[in-house]
Amino acid sequence: MRGLGWVAAVVVAVVVSACSSALPTPTSNVALAPGRDSFSVANGTTVPVAIAVNGTVVETVPAGATEDPIKGSVPPRPWTVEARSPSGRVLATMTVAASDYLSSTSGKVGSADLACGRLVLWAGAPLTGGPTFIPDPSKPCD
Repeated sequence: MRGLGWVAAVVVAVVVSACSSALPTPTSNVALAPGRDSFSVANGTTVPVAIAVNGTVVETVPAGATEDPIKGSVPPRPWTVEARSPSGRVLATMTVAASDYLSSTSGKVGSADLACGRLVLWAGAPLTGGPTFIPDPSKPCD
């Protein structure tokens, strides 16, 4: 019985990974070099999101856009990164400590599945896999 559970888990993982979405997908595989700390944003929502680092807005990422890495200038770590809706509501948060190891296989992620789409913040390795997300455009995002 235990072996069948493992097989079922593999089948589900293959089916989920085979499903694709029209939303932006994190794709970074570049290790962050010392002194070049940055992070990325995939805004798969229908609204622009303001990106704040340690309480200061560094830029606004348009609806449907992915920035890998983000274009705005960021301070040295540690970071508390927030993605905020046009009304200022925090939609997703990611914390990155000065000691966090960021590479193509290790990183930090913050994400949110909203009625208007998926929002992902990442530093280092991007979030991959997970369930397919279908937004509900009949509901407000803000």
